[in-house]
Amino acid sequence: MILETVEYEDEVFWAGIAELFNSSHMGTDVLVKLASERDEGIYAIQYLDSSLIVSVGHLLSAAQNAVNAWKGDYMLTRGLDAEILVYASAQRQISRAIENLGVRDGLQSIALVVVGSDKSAVRDVITKMVNMVGEEIKTAFLPDRDRLERIMRHYDVNAKEIKAFTDSDEVEIWAEALSRCVVSRVSMVALDT
Repeated sequence: MILETVEYEDEVFWAGIAELFNSSHMGTDVLVKLASERDEGIYAIQYLDSSLIVSVGHLLSAAQNAVNAWKGDYMLTRGLDAEILVYASAQRQISRAIENLGVRDGLQSIALVVVGSDKSAVRDVITKMVNMVGEEIKTAFLPDRDRLERIMRHYDVNAKEIKAFTDSDEVEIWAEALSRCVVSRVSMVALDT
């Protein structure tokens, strides 16, 4: 579990991110129901298909951009949770965001993003979800070459872009470069590109 602050002007929020092994085999309906049951001070609980998430930074960027849109009054959706999905998918259309990164039946691993006003409340929600859905994957969004190539194709990142950040062929370094490229696409959603 990663807990980081996301800020808008003088307001500070907490974003919690984890990748969960779906050992309970929870499907879409159950996960959506769980996400809708929010405690006091929790503004968003969003589950995503983790197969196209490149890094924790990818989801932190999505959370920050979604909070900016929410507080800046320019959201594309009706709620902060859906806004996180839109930004994480780098899509402006909610239907395409759901198609690309939305949870569906049969997922083995699920990304979880929780945004709230209190660090301990965010931590408690993630702990509750771990207990209900399945154990936390200790090294979230572990890179392997096949996964990274799939993410590159999905976000339309080419080798030339990766080379702008690194000439290394090491998977971890390549993943970091890809993460920077994907984060730039996440941020571009707000610019209507």
